[in-house]
Order: sequence, then C-alpha cells, then structure tokens
Amino acid sequence: MLTLALGLGIALRLSHLTDVTSRSPDEKVYTFNAAQLADKGFGVMPALFAQYESNPGNWIYVSPTRFGNVLLFAGAMKLSGARDARAGEAVSCLLSILSLGLLAWIGTRFFNPWIAILAVTLLAASVGELGMARRAWQDITFGFTSQVMVWLTCEITRNPANKWLYPPLFAAGAFALVTKESSVLAYGLCLIWLAGVMWLQERSWEKFGWLLAGWLISLAVGVDVWVLLAGNTKLALSAVNHSVRSGGGAWAQQYCSGPWYQFPYLLWLVGPLTAVMALVGAAASVFQRRFISAGNGVGQILDPRAAGVAALMTLGFVGFASFYPNLQYLRIISPADATYCLLAAIGIWGLLEFARRKTSTPLFRGVLAVAVLAIAAEVVSNYFTFTNVIVRSGMEEMSVWGIRTVMGR
Repeated sequence: MLTLALGLGIALRLSHLTDVTSRSPDEKVYTFNAAQLADKGFGVMPALFAQYESNPGNWIYVSPTRFGNVLLFAGAMKLSGARDARAGEAVSCLLSILSLGLLAWIGTRFFNPWIAILAVTLLAASVGELGMARRAWQDITFGFTSQVMVWLTCEITRNPANKWLYPPLFAAGAFALVTKESSVLAYGLCLIWLAGVMWLQERSWEKFGWLLAGWLISLAVGVDVWVLLAGNTKLALSAVNHSVRSGGGAWAQQYCSGPWYQFPYLLWLVGPLTAVMALVGAAASVFQRRFISAGNGVGQILDPRAAGVAALMTLGFVGFASFYPNLQYLRIISPADATYCLLAAIGIWGLLEFARRKTSTPLFRGVLAVAVLAIAAEVVSNYFTFTNVIVRSGMEEMSVWGIRTVMGR
C-alpha cells in the first residue's frame, strides 16, 4: 500500500509536468541566474549581485542571495544541456518525489506504517505540492531541505548522544539559509525544539552547547557564502535586506493579503479533509498522553515526540502565512507540507483507532470503509482542483486571491 501511495504521487507529479504555458517573474530570474552560473561559473555571481543592487526596480524580484536552488538548477542545466526553465522544473519535480520517499521513511520510523501510508497519500495529491513540482521556483528545494531538518530533529530527539546527527542538521540549516530567507523560521523551529530537548529531557548544558555552537557556525557559513558570492560584505548584506523586503510590493499587497483567517480558509478550499484532520492531529500531538501511546503494536506509534515536531513546524508556518503581511499564498508553507499531511494522517489514524477500540467489529468495518471512501474522494477532489484551478487557468502564482477567484469562492 505504501508503494502504491508513492506510485500515485509520482504519477500525479508527472501528469502535468510538460504543459506549463508561461513562466512567472520569479521563475525567469531563477532560470537566468542558473544559466549564467552554468555557462560562466561562480565568477559571474558578483556581477549578478551588482546588477541586482544597481536598479531599485529589481528589488521586487528574487535576489541572487537565494543561491541554493540556483546551484541545483545550474547543475541540471549542465547535465541536460538545456538553458531554460525545464531544468528548474526537473529539479522541483525530483525533489518533490524525494519528499514523498522521505515522508514515508519518517512515518514508518517514528510513527507506524499506517500513518506513513496515510501521510504519503495525502501529500501525493497536495494541491500546493503538485503546483510547485511543475515550476522552476525555489520552494520545493526549500521544502525538501526543511523536511530533512525535521527528520534530523526527530533523530536527535530520539538519540541526543549521537554526535554524528548534528553536522548534517547544521549543514542543512546553512543550505536552507542561502536558499530562502524564511528558512530562519524553519531552522529556528527545529533548534527551539532541540533546545527544549536538551534542557527538559537531557538536562545537559554540554549538549545545549553543541547545539548553540552548531547554530552559530551554520549561520556564519551562510553569511560567508553570501559574501563570497557577492565579492564584498556590504553588497551581500544589502542584497539580503532588499530580498527580505521584496514581499511588500504592490502585487503582494493586492493578491496575497487579507484577514488572518483567509489563509486557513485557503487550506480548506484546496483540501478540506486534510485541513480538518490536521487540526485533530495537532490536538493529539499536544495532548499526547491521552491520545497517543508509545510502542510498536496496533494502536501505538514508535516515538510520540515526533508528533510534537510535526505540529510545531506546521503551526509555525501556517501562523506565519496567516498573520505576517502579504504572505497568503500556498508556496509559503512548502517547508510544512509534509508535516501538515503527517498531522492529518495522525488525526485520521487516531479516530480510526478510537473507533476500533470503542465499536464492534462489524461497525468498525463500516467506519473503515467510510474513511477509505473519504480519503479517495479527497485525492480525486484535490487533483480536480489542481487541474482546473492551477493548470487550466495558467496561474503563475498560488495566492489566496487567485485561487478563490478561479474557484468562485
């Protein structure tokens, strides 16, 4: 069943990979920078920084500081010989597929196979993921990197004494930093969780010191990369500043703003079952002692603390998109797409487990059949939304305004 869920996700990601009719301004900039890097090497980066900084009109677009995905796009261009957005979309599609595999691993390692199957099935048909997997944006790269950080955070939570787990986490954090500025939130949430583990669980100042030192080193590495690419510190920090402020433009204010509850409503529009069950899963993760038991038997999960990591990442990014100005679009929560589906899977599994314990076998079979039909309907509905709202409209962004306008909601 897990293999079928993975196959479904791969098939849906490939179904509309080659029919993008237009590219967004962000995609054009990423593609141009990647092509320059592929053709001229790292020596072209100071010129790209200088070109970006020289014209204030450029500051509403993506900055050369978002280098991580550009590096991957350039690598794909070198391998394929292409110099257009197809190289970027290939990277996005590949990393989106790898996200499915990593989610399957997280689900089976820290929860149980049933939660893994449910989570992968929901992510397979996620409207946001399907929309991003066919585009040359940086969001899938950022999302996959954040998912790696979540996995490593769960591993360290399980075994804080394993020093070999820390360097990969810090490396992923540094890479995320030079991929998108909001990685500060994703990386920070993971580190806040681990700081709590070191303080409350381990009661070890030594391990807390490892964590603090690694964070400082990874931060320094990210800044050094920007400085090396730009050629001088002032130019690098100025580009970072303008990139951070780029979301305040007129386009974002018109199409990506609104009352805070509009973003949760958007999640409901593009996946109602997932949205409701994620709330149930979040509640279960908060009240673990009442709803989640540790173990490897039926009705148990291997490490309940991993549910807390998933809830922190998901609620952090949904809150960020809801309350921070001009961020109400689906791309912004790419770091939490996997954990969002994982919470929904925990919610579905928890309710089914409750029904199994409290009802007779024939009645439970009926409940299970209804659940299977509801999940199937969610997958079909999500894919219908993706094809009719995102694909057929030629939507270049996935903003609240754009999706609600096309859906008439």
